[in-house]
Amino acid sequence: MKTIRLASCAIAVIAGMGLSSSARAEDVTIAANTNTVAGMGPSSSAHVEGRFYFPVGIAYSSGIHTATDKLFDLYKQDGFDVTRVDIPVGLILNPYYEWQTSIGGIGAGVTVGPTMFIVVDEKTDYGYGSSDNVKFSYVVPVGAFVRYTPWPKATFAPYVRGGVKYPFAGGDNLESSSVGGFGAVGVELWRTKKVGISLEVGYDSSQIKVKYTGQHDLSGTYSDKVTCPGFTVGLSVVF
Repeated sequence: MKTIRLASCAIAVIAGMGLSSSARAEDVTIAANTNTVAGMGPSSSAHVEGRFYFPVGIAYSSGIHTATDKLFDLYKQDGFDVTRVDIPVGLILNPYYEWQTSIGGIGAGVTVGPTMFIVVDEKTDYGYGSSDNVKFSYVVPVGAFVRYTPWPKATFAPYVRGGVKYPFAGGDNLESSSVGGFGAVGVELWRTKKVGISLEVGYDSSQIKVKYTGQHDLSGTYSDKVTCPGFTVGLSVVF
């Protein structure tokens, strides 16, 4: 009888130990799962997509007309019969890198252009002879910008961009003057394709200096600042 009682007690103790071990194992499993849900387990790093774009095209600049008109007046006052030609449509390059974030596409890049040129054919008659000289001048703005588009993965993607430019100007009648800010709004078409198109309008406040040295009826050196490029309209192919 005692043997049966001892056996029953032993079985009860062993069963209790088994249940206790099972309960502890279950607690550990639940705790591990809780830690994972709470973010205490291994974490994965966030990934931000990015891409390089290379727009190249042509743009019209209004400011070069103002510079040409000032030169024309100075040449006429100095006794020259002037034929002047300005070339307001020139090359533009706007390569940039864009990061696609949760709030849209944020990019940064560099810009060259639009390039501009002035050619002046000065003619005068001295009574005993005449002179005919061609004067050439140029403007090449260079700068940097940041840009934003709310829908970076859309086929039709409007954007804004802004930055600073410095106009490198030289030749016979132009000089560099001062850096200026610029801003533009535009839209990229077929942005999700390998080749797209960009249309843009903007304003550039950087300045160049128109210079002229009197040769006949005028004496001394004249110079005047002109905002150039001024208003711009551009069309680019985007690679």
